[in-house]
Amino acid sequence: MKQQYQVILSLGTNQGDKLENILHCIQLITERIGVVIQVSKLYQTPSWGFESDPFYNCALSVLTTHEPTHVLELALMIEQEMGRIRKEQLGYQARSIDIDLIFFEDKILDTDTLQIPHPLLQERKFVLMPLLDLDIPWRHPILNQTMADLLENCSDDSNCVVVQDIVIH
Repeated sequence: MKQQYQVILSLGTNQGDKLENILHCIQLITERIGVVIQVSKLYQTPSWGFESDPFYNCALSVLTTHEPTHVLELALMIEQEMGRIRKEQLGYQARSIDIDLIFFEDKILDTDTLQIPHPLLQERKFVLMPLLDLDIPWRHPILNQTMADLLENCSDDSNCVVVQDIVIH
């Protein structure tokens, strides 16, 4: 039996039917990446780093047998299949779906294509609040802080509002 890893993913969308985008993405993650064992509440959050419609964001805890770079490849394929177009321009953009790999167990990885833990997670309430919902007793492996500590020290003053619970079967 292959080794299973616990991975935390952050999902975001601000185009089209946002709830349907999130639910469809969770379904594709289940089919291709691994077993979704927990989903945070769904939050509506303002765009971060650019002017745009509000986002829906949530976090997932997933059990996978894939290595980190393969999880990233699968996530990028799901984004593309769901209509995400990555433009060459610098900066943030509106998107049908965004999948960020936040944690992979307690690994620290820094390559040209993947950084784990996600290098900006401690600066984003729209990532930290859903992470707290997952109630996973992890500490940031570099900053050595709990998710609650990171949220308390976060300078992001965005208004993140719970839209609804997401139930998975």
